[in-house]
Amino acid sequence: MQRDVDVIVVGAGLSGLTAARAVLRAGFEPLVLEASDRVGGRILTEEPLPGVFLELGAQWIGDTHHRMAALAEELGIGLYPQFEEGETSYEFAGEVLRGAAFHRKYDDDLAAVDRVLRELDRMAASVSVAEPWAAPDAEEWDRISVGQWYDAQGLSPLGRELLDICTVGILAVPTVEVSLLGLLVNVVTCGVTADLLSESEGGAQTRRFVGGTALIPQRLAELLGDRVELDSPVLSIEHSADSVTVTCRGGLVARGRQVVVALAPTLAGRIMYDPPLPAKRDQLTQRMPQASAHKMFAVYDEPFWRADGLNAQLISSVGPARMSNDSCMPEETGGPGIILGFLEGESARIEGRWPAAQRQEAFRDELARHFGPRAGRPELIVEGGWADKEWTRGCYNANPGPCGWIHFGDALATPVGPIKWAATETALVWSGYMEGAVDAGERAAREVLADLS
Repeated sequence: MQRDVDVIVVGAGLSGLTAARAVLRAGFEPLVLEASDRVGGRILTEEPLPGVFLELGAQWIGDTHHRMAALAEELGIGLYPQFEEGETSYEFAGEVLRGAAFHRKYDDDLAAVDRVLRELDRMAASVSVAEPWAAPDAEEWDRISVGQWYDAQGLSPLGRELLDICTVGILAVPTVEVSLLGLLVNVVTCGVTADLLSESEGGAQTRRFVGGTALIPQRLAELLGDRVELDSPVLSIEHSADSVTVTCRGGLVARGRQVVVALAPTLAGRIMYDPPLPAKRDQLTQRMPQASAHKMFAVYDEPFWRADGLNAQLISSVGPARMSNDSCMPEETGGPGIILGFLEGESARIEGRWPAAQRQEAFRDELARHFGPRAGRPELIVEGGWADKEWTRGCYNANPGPCGWIHFGDALATPVGPIKWAATETALVWSGYMEGAVDAGERAAREVLADLS
C-alpha cells in the first residue's frame, strides 16, 4: 500500500502528534506512522480496576508547563493537584525517620546539599540551552561526570547519597553516566534546581490529568483520524532535497515532501537512511541511550496514611524503591489508596530484574517500614519496566555521557535536508517531560512548514 502526503511523522508519541496537528492546521496533509498498537509513546495509562487509572509512563505536569495545561484545556481534560500534605519518610543510616525528625537530626547535611544545589544554579546560568557546548566552562564540565563532581563537594555520606537519589530520580541513570554539563542542561531547560531536583519534584509534579494522562495522545489522535497508522514500524527513510519515501514493515510505503522523526535519538538511529545520515548525527545517536525506570503501584482500599499525617513520600537508601508518592485519584471522587514507588537507574537495572515475587515482597516490606504494617498488605501491586517495551526500550529520556555535548550536541535537533527531529530530548524547555515533548513537536512543525512554504 502507498500513501502520498505532504509530511510524514514517525512516532505517535506526544511530540509526533503535536507536530502532525500543527501541520494539519496549516493546511497540509500529515501521516503519522507508529510502530506500536497504540498511541502515546512514553505515555501509558492502565486501568486494572474500573475507574482506577495507573500511569506506567508520564504522569504529571508542573506549574510552568503552560503548553500542557493549555492542551488539556483545549482537549477537555481536567487537572487535579498532586497530594503533598503531610510528612515525608526517610530511610538512611539504618533508621527510618519522619520529616521533622530527619531534618532536625541532619540539618547540617541538608544545608550542605542546598549549598550544592545553589552552586548548580549559579553554573547553569552560564549555559545556553540552545548551545550548551558554547558555555565558557563547557569543556571542563562535559569531561567529568555528575558523580565525580558531587564527590568533590565535601558532602557527608548521607548528604552525598541523598543528592544522588534525587538526581537519579530525574535522570533515571547513575550519576557516573551523565556529564556535569548534561545535568546543567537539564537544570537550565527546567528553570532552577528548586523546580528540577527538590525532594518531591514539586516544580515538575504539581498536577495530574483526570481520567489518565493517555487521554491527551488519544484525543490528539482522534483529531487526526485515519492519518494515524498503527502497527507500522519504520524500516527505512529515503530522502532527497525535496522528497522522502518511508518504508514500513508490513509493506506500507509513504511518500511526502518532509518527514519528522519524533523518536528518542537512539531509536531514530535504528532506522536505515538513504543516503546515510551525517557522521556526527549518527555518532550522537550511539551516545544517547534510553534511561532505566520501573514503576510499582501498591493499591489499598483507602489512603490510610493521610490520617497518620503522611504524604506517602519516601526517600530511601535501601530500596527497592528509592522514592515514592501518593498516586490516588482526585479526592472528591474517592477511590482506593495508591502508593507509587520508583525504581530508577541502577535500582531499575538490578531490583527491576529480580523475579516479580521477590521484588514485590521487598516492596511490601519497604512500604511497611515507612508507613506501617497496613502498607505492607496492599490489595494489588501493578508494575512495569520501560526497558522491556519493544518500541521504547527505556524511559524517561536520554542523556549523552561525558564529552557527548561538546562533540556531538549540535547534531541533536539540526535538520538533515527534509528530515526534522522531534521528541522531548530535543526540547529547549523542560526536556525529558511532556512539556518538552510538545515544545519539540511545535518546533519541528515550524521547521517543516518553513520548508513547505
